[in-house]
Amino acid sequence: MDRKTILILINAFISLAIMAALLQIVGVSEVLGRMAGMDLFLLILSLLSLLGMDLVMAYRISILLDGMKAGTGFMRILRSHFVGMLLADFTPSRAGYFATAATLRYNYGVPSEKALLSIFGPQIFDFAFKVVAGGLAILYLMIVFLGPGQGLVLMAGAVVIGAFIIVMLLVLFSKRFLGIFSFVRNLPLLSRLYDVLVRMQGSSHVVVRKTPHILALIMVSWVFRSLSWYFAAKSVGISLGTEFPEVLFYFFLQPLVTMLEFVPSPTIAGLGLSESGTTLVFSLFGIPLAQAATFALIVRFKSTLLHLPGVPDALRLPQGIGNGGSSSAGTEAA
Repeated sequence: MDRKTILILINAFISLAIMAALLQIVGVSEVLGRMAGMDLFLLILSLLSLLGMDLVMAYRISILLDGMKAGTGFMRILRSHFVGMLLADFTPSRAGYFATAATLRYNYGVPSEKALLSIFGPQIFDFAFKVVAGGLAILYLMIVFLGPGQGLVLMAGAVVIGAFIIVMLLVLFSKRFLGIFSFVRNLPLLSRLYDVLVRMQGSSHVVVRKTPHILALIMVSWVFRSLSWYFAAKSVGISLGTEFPEVLFYFFLQPLVTMLEFVPSPTIAGLGLSESGTTLVFSLFGIPLAQAATFALIVRFKSTLLHLPGVPDALRLPQGIGNGGSSSAGTEAA
């Protein structure tokens, strides 16, 4: 058993331990009872909204590939996106989404640097949105509920995402920054990744040209995500009774929870940590713990369920791709 497998097993154990502790606190039987009483129609609406988000994200990839003269069929892009979304549910910081690029490369023949850029470029804007919207949500919670110094864990996630944005911008647009790492050309494995990143910079102007389209599509995709969470909450009877529209609450909640998935922790995609955080946030608004925990579990596993059609494409990938993050996906796609 290699070191990576051992670390994955340790992370899985810790995630399951956190989930077990959460269920013990809120009550397993009550959670199961609420799941049994779900409104299936609203749950289907939640899944359809999530599918709408997937379609928008796949289209976002499509317009970048078309701009780089590397377009492929939309259904191929959508299936590749499903692979990334599925693996993101089981990798730290959801880095498995970069396996979308490997799927485009290996399964559908898209040049590696263009496949990676079609994922890498929009993620910069996506992360920036998470920091802004999630930061505002943290600020609101600290002012209204928590008080100064009580949102440090969430702030850690914002700092990590902010660092990702800076590194991604430098990798995408700064030849000088990449030049710092030119010594890796002497290393067999890393030299391939380095060459892909150099070629990726050659097409980075497409991201700049398509920025208005990317920003508009990000907003549309987050509306779909918010609706998905809204319908999931309503399916288990959650009603906040806030002065502002409830859909707006979920628009800010999702980036907030995402920050928990980026907090450095020995878990699988924040499993257990994000569910506990979601439950805590809902409890601040007077929602019973079991009801909030049921919502968090539904949000986690409905995403996995929806993206299961990506399994056949994932199995077609060469062994070892997509299980370790963006760097592995980029290297193997080379």
